[in-house]
Amino acid sequence: MRISLDRAEGSLGQTMRSVLVLAIILGSVPICFFRPYIGALMWIWVAYFNPHRFTWGFAYDFPVSMVIAIPTLLGILFFRKLNRRIFVRETVMLMVFWIWITITYFNATQVPLFADHIEDAQLRLIAVSKILLMTFVLILVVTSKKKLEILFVLTALCFGALAIKGTLFGIRTDGSFRIWGPPDSFVYDNNDLGLALNMSLTMMYYMARETTSRRMQQLLRVCFFSSVVAVILTYSRGALLGLIVVLGAISIRSNRKLLAGALLIACAFLVLTFAPPAWMERMGDFAHGELDESAQGRLHAWQFAWELAMHYPITGVCFETFTPELEARFTPQFSFAGPHSIYFQTLGEQGFVGLGIFVLVLGGSFYSLWRLRRRARGQPSFAWITNYSLMLETSLLGYVISGSFLPRAYFDLWFQLAAATALLHILYDRERSHQIAEPAPSPAGAELSEVPVG
Repeated sequence: MRISLDRAEGSLGQTMRSVLVLAIILGSVPICFFRPYIGALMWIWVAYFNPHRFTWGFAYDFPVSMVIAIPTLLGILFFRKLNRRIFVRETVMLMVFWIWITITYFNATQVPLFADHIEDAQLRLIAVSKILLMTFVLILVVTSKKKLEILFVLTALCFGALAIKGTLFGIRTDGSFRIWGPPDSFVYDNNDLGLALNMSLTMMYYMARETTSRRMQQLLRVCFFSSVVAVILTYSRGALLGLIVVLGAISIRSNRKLLAGALLIACAFLVLTFAPPAWMERMGDFAHGELDESAQGRLHAWQFAWELAMHYPITGVCFETFTPELEARFTPQFSFAGPHSIYFQTLGEQGFVGLGIFVLVLGGSFYSLWRLRRRARGQPSFAWITNYSLMLETSLLGYVISGSFLPRAYFDLWFQLAAATALLHILYDRERSHQIAEPAPSPAGAELSEVPVG
């Protein structure tokens, strides 16, 4: 009888959770239509936090992203307060990348050898196109510094909540198990979760300094330290390397470099002292430069991608090419699971041209952020441009480092960082043009001297 009651209570709790999530999603539909910016924020919340994946009920497979995206897109057609001049370097390169991956897909449909993975490639193209479409929506609707700040804070809190949940789980289990993201999400895998946390760490750090709310500052700091712990508990070696680089970059750019360096050393000491045996065993070979089966698989996957690019240098083999069938044809002596690198993934799937475009988007973003800081130098009213550019630059650094060992060339958060870079460019140009257009104040007494006497 007791077991039946527990099951009934559990079922009721799952149903109530599903009802709550769907009530929020469906209730936001008219708001998304009349306020597309709110719709874009809702899409970010759904894409990153995945609230429906915590329901285990009828809301689990509900198309929440589509329910949010459709009214948001329709609302944009009638909304006037949009960014008009959006075609800066990053938006143009993202558009070129979108066009190129579409070209490589249609090219692959004409090659009989690729028939075994073309259906999966189509699904991937649709998914990436949806992400890019909503990325351009962000560029259109984020029309002010305040809206951009809210976007960064929301992103930080989404991943911060996952980090807090993972850290609490790690404390309860003494860190003996890996932590994972929400099931059936783009951060479900431990490696992907570590990558996303590395990329959002700087948002937690910088936005805690930018926001004026004391409670929000404290919450973001809790998210920051929880994310550091959570990255370690993912047991991802690529994420650990990215974490070292990101924390090092934050320390170097900190106003208190000595204190930050001391904290890093103390953190490393605590990790090495109290890390569970399973974590130490996994990191041991990595620290000594020895290659286990997983690392060998990465090298084999990278050689396979190179072989594909040599045979199809222009267009590559399109999405989802790392299949057993193509592996047996091009590198039968190797075995691996997935591309294990954003660069080799792009090379094998999109060819040298696609890899070149991808690197140009990355490099162009770094260059734009550096150039924006130079342009804003010496202008107190644009100090936020400097802070945000440093934040985005460090987030991108986490992506290019951790992503070197992970197959996430089409990562949602990476596209948002490129969009945020474009937004910084757009907002700075607009504010600067307004300042130039404003007439300079007249010297004291100038108006009186213009009044005729007598």
